[in-house]
Amino acid sequence: MAGGLAMVSIAQWLVAEGLLDASQLASATDRQRRQGGYLGDHLVEAGHLTAEEFYDALERSWRQERRDLVADPPDGALLVELDLERTVELGWIACELGDDGSVVVASSVPPTEDLVAEVLDHFPGRQPEFASCRGDDLDSVAIAARVERLAGARRTPPARLVHPIHIALAAVGAPVAMAAAVLVPLDVLAVLLLAAAAAFLVGGVIQVLTGYALLAGLDGPGSSTGTGLAAVVDDSELPLYTVIVRVCGGREGLEELFDNFRALDYPRDRTDAIIVVAQEDVETLRALRATSPRGWVRVARVPMADFVDVVQACDHGLALARGRYVVAYDQDERPAPDQLRRAVEVFESDLAARLAGASPAPPLVGLRVARRSGSQPFALDRMAEADEALGFGGPSGRGPARSPEVTAVHFNMRLLRRLGGFGLLLSRGGPRGNGDATPRIEALDSSSVRASAPDALAWWDQQADAFSQDVLDVATRTVALLRRGAERPAEEASAVAARLGAILLLLSYPVVLGGGVAAALRSSGMVGSLAGNAASVAIGEVVLVVGAVTIVAAAFLARRRGWRAGVDALALPVLWLLYSFAAWAALYAVLLRPRRVRRP
Repeated sequence: MAGGLAMVSIAQWLVAEGLLDASQLASATDRQRRQGGYLGDHLVEAGHLTAEEFYDALERSWRQERRDLVADPPDGALLVELDLERTVELGWIACELGDDGSVVVASSVPPTEDLVAEVLDHFPGRQPEFASCRGDDLDSVAIAARVERLAGARRTPPARLVHPIHIALAAVGAPVAMAAAVLVPLDVLAVLLLAAAAAFLVGGVIQVLTGYALLAGLDGPGSSTGTGLAAVVDDSELPLYTVIVRVCGGREGLEELFDNFRALDYPRDRTDAIIVVAQEDVETLRALRATSPRGWVRVARVPMADFVDVVQACDHGLALARGRYVVAYDQDERPAPDQLRRAVEVFESDLAARLAGASPAPPLVGLRVARRSGSQPFALDRMAEADEALGFGGPSGRGPARSPEVTAVHFNMRLLRRLGGFGLLLSRGGPRGNGDATPRIEALDSSSVRASAPDALAWWDQQADAFSQDVLDVATRTVALLRRGAERPAEEASAVAARLGAILLLLSYPVVLGGGVAAALRSSGMVGSLAGNAASVAIGEVVLVVGAVTIVAAAFLARRRGWRAGVDALALPVLWLLYSFAAWAALYAVLLRPRRVRRP
């Protein structure tokens, strides 16, 4: 009703201006009363005004002044009450409430009936009074209010569990274990080896059933390619896409960033680029003022503490996002030119399939770029890409959804906001509660190249820390599931089982391999002995499971991505040994972590 009254007051202004007569207004108002909808639509449909005349009149009637949000900022109390992400997305912000029942609204876009309705949803019964403002000022006010709101509740990243001492223990543990395999009695070695082989076999079976989808005969687990819809869509019909990048380094950093932006084959008028800069980075801010293409680039100035935290920085950018989809990139990252188009194709195809009832899957939340590499040769990058393409995903065992990185992941913007922002990618494991499914994040068949990439030690350290957090999380969830008994959700139990299977595989893999070789050498002259049989079982398991997976993976990737990817897959057994080394370091970290003392 309030929206209708607001429209009537505007229509009466149109009568006063001579653009309508009283009979035309009465007939349109009567038609709205009977049919519903917006009064403006009825005026246009009846031929009393053209759409252009109506919206020109709206702008003249509402835009009677300009508001400088920097010199005359909005009332802070109003900003606390507003859903800033929603209002900024629509291009408005409430400034003050008048004693006469009005609400002063600053808008960076021409006001429409939809905008009036949105304002009245927030302030029912009040009469909107619009003033124009700069879009940059609107963004700055929103970011400042968000920073102030979050100042007392900054995100605390999870403490790292893996330290140099745990790495040293893993490094020393391997030769000590091999020495023990040579020195302990053969029967003891055989029993230990059979126990490790059993754990390896159990982990492999679990992965077949729940995790390593290629072993179950699936075609390309976790990989999305779409149906070709985006290739035939006109550029003007592409959705608005938000791209968020943290930038530092002054003019050189900006030149690198804009070179990478220009490589993207996506219309500039459909690109909502948000650059996140530290407030204290005077050099970069000065360079932005001099070089930024302001037509399609917006700037979010945030405190240095938020800038260095990639999740906080990207979440600030997300608060300003207006696109249907959103992605964050590293400053030095050059995506494949068609990457945004490919992401749109997959998202839109998934939505179409779900609307048509052809797919029972939950909504597609995100798409992680399948291949990310540095410009310098880095063998681990290529091996890890091959492993991720198969859905195993390293220590976590949950494929592309699990990674210590939050960039190069494309999201449905509103679903990402609803799920809490980019921290979704760092939250530890699985479902959030009873009946809450794991967010659906798949792999996007595209690539990105970074000017710099983590070295082998940094990559391995990330794997060890991710694994340590996973071990704790799996233990906690397993205990919780056992306590809930028959009430445990099947999907949550499956997710925990898949990760538990990955843990068993990685921890037992080097034990089975090394122990099997040691037992075979020591029992070479003891045909039919327990140790000999245990060695045969252990080595046979490794050859059967690891060898078969490697061969199938190489053939699959060679067919899907070319012969180079197939060759990279042949090195997967070496990569899994590195994963296992990280897993053992993480296990030491979990076992030796300080225990919390419970207070009575």
